[in-house]
Amino acid sequence: MHMRSMPLNPCGVFAALGLGLNLVWCTLMGHTMGFMSSATGIESWVNPRIFFLLGIFALAVSYVIAPRKLKRSDRVLRYVLPLISAAGTACFGLSYHQTFFAPQVLAVGGLFVAGVGYFWLVARYNLMLARTQGYSCAVWSVAGGLIVKLPILFALSVLMGPEWQVVVAIALPVISALVFEVACSLARGASEGDDGGDFSASVRTVYGVPAKPKIAAPTSQTFRRNTFIMVAVSAILLAVIRSVSYLGMWGNTNANISDSVPWLMGLVVPALSVAAFAYFALIRMSDFTLAIRFQPAMLLTLAGLFVVVVQASSDSASMSLLIDVIQIDELFAHLLFWTVVITALDALDLPSYRVIGIAGAIYAGASIAWVLLLGESAVISNVFVLLATYVIVIVAMSATWFGGKRRTDEAIVQGRAASGGLRRAAEARTGNEADTWEAHAPRVDAKPSTPLTKSVHDTCLALAARYGLSPREAEVFVLLAQGRTRAFIQDELVLSNGTVKTHVSHIYAKMDVHDRQEMMDLVWQSDDDSADESGDAAASSPTMGLA
Repeated sequence: MHMRSMPLNPCGVFAALGLGLNLVWCTLMGHTMGFMSSATGIESWVNPRIFFLLGIFALAVSYVIAPRKLKRSDRVLRYVLPLISAAGTACFGLSYHQTFFAPQVLAVGGLFVAGVGYFWLVARYNLMLARTQGYSCAVWSVAGGLIVKLPILFALSVLMGPEWQVVVAIALPVISALVFEVACSLARGASEGDDGGDFSASVRTVYGVPAKPKIAAPTSQTFRRNTFIMVAVSAILLAVIRSVSYLGMWGNTNANISDSVPWLMGLVVPALSVAAFAYFALIRMSDFTLAIRFQPAMLLTLAGLFVVVVQASSDSASMSLLIDVIQIDELFAHLLFWTVVITALDALDLPSYRVIGIAGAIYAGASIAWVLLLGESAVISNVFVLLATYVIVIVAMSATWFGGKRRTDEAIVQGRAASGGLRRAAEARTGNEADTWEAHAPRVDAKPSTPLTKSVHDTCLALAARYGLSPREAEVFVLLAQGRTRAFIQDELVLSNGTVKTHVSHIYAKMDVHDRQEMMDLVWQSDDDSADESGDAAASSPTMGLA
């Protein structure tokens, strides 16, 4: 598969706008004069950003612990949480301008709620991109959000006073949620245009949008370990770099969000740098295995961290250059982190919310630790921590480096393993053999661009139509044929164990089979019949006969 071929589309444009608005919302709360009185009020106790991070951490842990419950609650949260987030922003911004409630309590509670809402919105955008858009579209959308943030912040600082900045920040979570709905609507419309409205074209949906199948790839223990290493490393990198940048500590207005920002270094250079990083370090590397795909991006991000370490001194004459480097490096780290998360969502056989939760918990936990332990120290005092981070990242990268080859070569081996594994599963007859197949079957989702998985996908949907399976039964059937366990199907489709069992029994009854092995026999028999028909048609073709 050549993932660079996916162009940016209207859904991606609105996703980039929404992600940019989220970043603007967060930056306004932490670094503008409108919120300065609130930040100063609790700064003597602890830096205000820690309560925002605690909100992110709490929601991330909830994603890890109860992904199905949160997924099931999305229909309610989509209307309630943006309004609560706006209220939390208002509580923080107005906490020291009222006397009815204790100002500190109101400010802390508002920050916590805003952190929950911020991570919830960002997670929705990235999950939607990962599940419904191509890889390059997802990368460009995240990069676009980082670029869009820069001129919006500049315009707000020039055109609006502190009071109006607070008003805009209060409105932004609601506006971002509305932009998300527009992006989903555009993606849904594009999918219906491609599919002709037939449910069989895509049996899963994400926020009402037909989902693209996951990448077809068997997942070994090593693969899973490397994926989690990449997620953890990118999260720690983002936490450290944001902490040493002006974004790390809230309460101090920074030159990068004032009207004195030079156009070249404040807007143009960062935007061009992010675009080049997205294309050359991430999109162009998409044909490589996971073990080496993100190595250049991490090395570039580490290079910025290295500049910080080298230049950090109390009497440095290059402090302006250092600030510019940190700003650009923070954008790189942000883009790298969410690109790794999007890739993990596509590659790991885990509930999507749990993957996002793990990544968010690592990032928020590392950021909280930095704020508590080293937040008030000067950069020069943190050089040893930066060096330690540098070493940790290099070691982690080395752990995933060995054995890396181009994914195009790996795909051939994986395709053969997948084909052989499924064929052996079709031949298995005993209960023990069936259990072994379920435990070790390659985790292959239907991927229309891959010949093997396209055949399995099309065969399953054709059989679903032939035997009169309902849309939900078709979803369960496709996942069963892909070797998914019932526990996975529960999490993926947000169903109870009893409901999954009922669907499976209905599928077996309608298809007149008694277990999964007989079902797979039927799938492969149907697939072979289709292949024979294609071969007969090819043989009867004059052109093919000449070949």
